[in-house]
Amino acid sequence: MKKLLVVNGFFIFLLLIVIVAVIGTFSSINNNQCENDTTSDFQVTTSADREAMAKSLHDNLKKVSGATEAGIAGYLGNTEHESGFDSGVVQSHLAFDESKAMNGSISGYALGLNQWDNSRRVDLLNYAKSQNKDWKDASLQLDFALNHDGANSDLLKQGLKINNVDEATEFLRAKWERGGAGTQAERQAKAKNWYGKFSGGASNTVADSVTTASDKAQNKEKTSQDSNSCATNVAQGMGTSGAPVTEMPAQYKNKVKNQNFTATSSSNTYPFGQCTWYVYNRMQALGTPVENYLGNGGDWGKNAKAKGYQTDTKPHVGWAVSFAHGSFGSDPTYGHIAVVEAMSDDNSHFLISECNVVNGGSGTVSFRELSNGQGMTFIKGK
Repeated sequence: MKKLLVVNGFFIFLLLIVIVAVIGTFSSINNNQCENDTTSDFQVTTSADREAMAKSLHDNLKKVSGATEAGIAGYLGNTEHESGFDSGVVQSHLAFDESKAMNGSISGYALGLNQWDNSRRVDLLNYAKSQNKDWKDASLQLDFALNHDGANSDLLKQGLKINNVDEATEFLRAKWERGGAGTQAERQAKAKNWYGKFSGGASNTVADSVTTASDKAQNKEKTSQDSNSCATNVAQGMGTSGAPVTEMPAQYKNKVKNQNFTATSSSNTYPFGQCTWYVYNRMQALGTPVENYLGNGGDWGKNAKAKGYQTDTKPHVGWAVSFAHGSFGSDPTYGHIAVVEAMSDDNSHFLISECNVVNGGSGTVSFRELSNGQGMTFIKGK
């Protein structure tokens, strides 16, 4: 009996050691999780007032480990540009359609503060459902951005730690937002404005002026328009006249048979209001369609040729025209794409129709008369 008690005592002792070890392991794991995770305790006060909304986001982002005033300002500058701090906005102010929003293959239907699109948009909606919250909830969106957006959350936290406003803003635009080429200066001006308001430093009056001027110009024809797929700088001039107009020039009106420039196609997956979106629609209407996924406007020439489309260096009526990156004032990152509508009487010039040059991103169609030059590739639809 005494021997049995000794043996039992030994096993009880071993059991206690195992229990202590297990508890210690879980404690260590939990401690590490607390150290590595970003807080999800966000309470963003939704407000129609931009400054109140920006202040609420700023105060919540201060909870993020390592976040700097410069990094937070960079986030605010990008967010103001993307959504105007409206957590419930759909890109181009479209109505919310859940079936469309849940289709990750659809582009140009971005949601929320930071305009999540494609699979990231679907992830946001699924996360909102898992939390039994409305996707429009600004607190939920901030939590999603920092903790549940996959590798993008790490990029956001990396940008928030940068100590220079301009660098933080551009890092977040290029690496995290991944869009808006040509909007760097405007986003940085907005960021500097918020940095001046919230960091305790002097207000940046230059940035305030730039931001105010930018806001006033949103619904006017601007010299530079941005997009996710194409952009043109009409201040540099493209071709002969270089001046975009929303009404077809009189000398070409009798030359263009199909003047339904607002026709759209349900099969179009290009981002709404961009040059690629318009050209896809227009080529469908002309009966010489092109396919989806030809890339940015400046890439259509090489991509279409690789897919078996007929291409040329000379203009042809009814063909698309791709402007190489940086050529004729097009954006150096995205290039541009348009449609050849007619030739001049002496065949020295041609008329194009295009989108995202006047009132960028709105779907406004405009026209220009150009002359041929290096950097243009003309594409025949199928």
